[in-house]
Amino acid sequence: MTEQQTQINELRAVLAEQKEVLDRVLKVLPAAGGGSVPDLLGGGADKPARGARANAFAPAAPPSAEGPETVSSTEVRQYMRKVDELGKQTEGTARSLGGFKFSGDLRLRLDATMRSSNSIAPALQNIRGRYRLRLNVDKDLDPRFRFHLQLSTGPFNNGLTNEQDFSGVVAKHPFSIAEAYVDFHPSSRFSLRGGRMEEVFADNSRFLWDNDVRFNGFQQVVKLPLAGNALGIKSVEFRSGEYILTNPNVVVLSPTSPFVSAGYQPGQKVRAANLFHPGVVVRGDLSSNWSQQFISDVEIYRNPDQILLSTVSNGFPVVVSNSLGVALSGPLTGSGNGTTTPGGAIYSAPHFQIVRAAYRLERQGWEIGDRSMPFWLDFQATRNTGTSKLRDAFMVSANLGAVKKFGDMRFLYQFAIKDANSLIAQFTDDELGIGTGANMSAQAVRFDLGLTRFLQWQNLFFFQNPRRPSNPAELFFVPLQPGANMAFRYQGQLAFAF
Repeated sequence: MTEQQTQINELRAVLAEQKEVLDRVLKVLPAAGGGSVPDLLGGGADKPARGARANAFAPAAPPSAEGPETVSSTEVRQYMRKVDELGKQTEGTARSLGGFKFSGDLRLRLDATMRSSNSIAPALQNIRGRYRLRLNVDKDLDPRFRFHLQLSTGPFNNGLTNEQDFSGVVAKHPFSIAEAYVDFHPSSRFSLRGGRMEEVFADNSRFLWDNDVRFNGFQQVVKLPLAGNALGIKSVEFRSGEYILTNPNVVVLSPTSPFVSAGYQPGQKVRAANLFHPGVVVRGDLSSNWSQQFISDVEIYRNPDQILLSTVSNGFPVVVSNSLGVALSGPLTGSGNGTTTPGGAIYSAPHFQIVRAAYRLERQGWEIGDRSMPFWLDFQATRNTGTSKLRDAFMVSANLGAVKKFGDMRFLYQFAIKDANSLIAQFTDDELGIGTGANMSAQAVRFDLGLTRFLQWQNLFFFQNPRRPSNPAELFFVPLQPGANMAFRYQGQLAFAF
């Protein structure tokens, strides 16, 4: 569809050129008293072409001969008719697309998860084929408003993945709304977005958020350019996100309601769970090749136990199924946080108020042959100030290379520790943690190879170990205890972009 939009733009350019030529002919014709068409057109055959594609759409030029050729009224009318036909073709193509731009991707994946058994944890072995299909639709409503929609595969009760297993015999897999928002950007310095979208600080690093997590709500970005200062700072961005996680609609809580298991008292009103996420991003240059970025932000969760309630058997019908209007087959995924009872619906952390600092050092790219190999080093650390124990997380990542065409390569290494009370396991990445988003340490290695401009071969390796044991005396329980054998996960995939 991008190619079709390019085709439309080229058709319009050729049409404008032909109309300009025609106007010149009509102006010169009366005064010229009949002259050669090439002369009247300003050189005709000797004029450089706009390009192979443009020539393919251009109407044939009026006939010319080696000697002078006079322009008759019949020839002019024929030329005008061809220009009109080209105009109708251009406008018809534009109307059929309506200004919409389409894109997407298809990923075919081999996903293998393995762990040997011991007295602490049972064996884990799941080797499966999976796929992910996403379709994006974008439209500029006017210079200030942009509409975006993404449809994606993926199970309804798993917000941490858009992957669909090769299973279900021949049953059709779901295809649902992953993203839908309107972006208002009256200038390059301010944007306001509302709908279902990526989190305002999402960076695909597998630290704060899983790559497939999307939130419902609003976000704002204010960007202030600061070029020319002595510190080399190029810009400062102020970002904020306000997301609505639940809508209980419970004015007076019944004693038999599942919300009671999440700590709510009978007779009280159950208010919504929300996430507020303000912060700042500072970017600057160290030299002509090196740049840096610093981020500071805070996640503030309101009524977070409702998030945990969505992952237990008696809670997801009232937290999730009611809002979807369908009965899910099981609770939402996401585990690893400490809870006050085994498998319970109350976090051991009284609050989640997560402060983060992140720093990235980046180089444009070393030239190796005809290829550019960009490099970046990224460090992120968080602390949950809403609790006093097991509240820290950090990740360090190093990347070399980027894949844009055939033969390009990318190498990535990551090491992370996420304690049991540090991050919300239902939102942070569960591939790095191999099924658990918190209470773990993990390493990841990635290698990507470009096969064509639209196809990559991607390889991801994950190694995970649990960190802290349960402590009943402190009402602290985790699903996976330390001492379990290391878990391993491999994801090999072909990623097609269109």
